[in-house]
Amino acid sequence: MGDLSTYEEALKAWNLAGFKDGMIFSWIISEHKDICLELLQLILPDLGIVDVKNIKKEDTHKQNTVFHGARFDIYAEDEHGRMYDIEMQVSDEHNLGKRISYYQSYLTQHALEAGQDYSDRVDTYVIFICDFDFFGVGSPVYTTEVRVKESDLVLDTGEHNIILNAKAKDFSAVSQGLAAFLKYVDTNVPTSALTCKIADDIVILKTNTQKEGDYMFYELEFRSRLARETKKVSKEARKKGLAEGRKEGRKEGRKEGRKEGLTEGWVKGEKRVVCDMISRLTAKGYSKQDVITAVTELTHFTVEEATVLYDKLFVK
Repeated sequence: MGDLSTYEEALKAWNLAGFKDGMIFSWIISEHKDICLELLQLILPDLGIVDVKNIKKEDTHKQNTVFHGARFDIYAEDEHGRMYDIEMQVSDEHNLGKRISYYQSYLTQHALEAGQDYSDRVDTYVIFICDFDFFGVGSPVYTTEVRVKESDLVLDTGEHNIILNAKAKDFSAVSQGLAAFLKYVDTNVPTSALTCKIADDIVILKTNTQKEGDYMFYELEFRSRLARETKKVSKEARKKGLAEGRKEGRKEGRKEGRKEGLTEGWVKGEKRVVCDMISRLTAKGYSKQDVITAVTELTHFTVEEATVLYDKLFVK
């Protein structure tokens, strides 16, 4: 795949990368304690957080340094030991619920030390900053909790999940500070002291040649790996799909006339190829955007056609 496989394209990606970019977001939050603290204070004002510590970002080349197996964008603790995972999510992968459960499970494993009573378990918070409205209701903030199905009773598990919606139209339910932050995520236009600081720090970060090199190396490595896996998946899927297409073509040929039937069979076979590619690449952890890009570069499907197939497979 050629879009980011060259130095020039990787450099372009670096120049265009803003706060919503995963690596930029992780660097800014992890390296500026004041930004991390203020962001948590805006999102969770009722907690009265006064300090954050042990802030760590995801290591894109190695396993996460906090918990084996889990890869958090940002991990942090406050002065009471409460644990926070902060994630930036640009595209809707339609698996947010399962991802939240996954991250919570890792936090929970470390929320209670051996020998401690369950009442000593520290609370854990998974926060997703989304550049889309996951629930489609229009609220700028969604919180989840465990409720008793037969009543309105709430079960206190110590787990808290917050989903922020940068695409909200009405921010009257949240503070001006949080509203300004979410609007910044959406528009990249800073309008508050916090967002102006973030924007300024990004400008400074972009002058760091080490950061630039790390970013470009990751982009080239990622795209190279995706290209290899896509070709492999495409070959396997095409072999399977075309075999089914031949079978379908013979079947349709008997029904509708040889030429028209074979054509219809091959079309169905190619569609199966694309569906199989989408499923396999998604299972490997690639984003919706990357999967659709791969499909359009290796098949005759357009972005719109590939998106329709992706949504049919994963949007419930």
